[in-house]
Amino acid sequence: MYALAGPDPAAMQKARRVGDWNDYVIRCEGKRIQLWINGFQTVDYTEEDDTIKQTGIIGLQIHGGGPSEAWYKDIVIRPL
Repeated sequence: MYALAGPDPAAMQKARRVGDWNDYVIRCEGKRIQLWINGFQTVDYTEEDDTIKQTGIIGLQIHGGGPSEAWYKDIVIRPL
């Protein structure tokens, strides 16, 4: 699997709450994308490809191995 940016897996395991809700913050400002889980910054990525559109649809998904279940709550979108 190919990923543009991602956290150190060991650090991610320390930040993640297994079996409980996790707080996930996504901040997109221009071409810069920053991600935090439970206050731990996992990604600080700036897109360099000018051909990629800067607008679109927001979608929620998970990536993983076998069958999975994801629950979402308290989703807030704030313009910068």
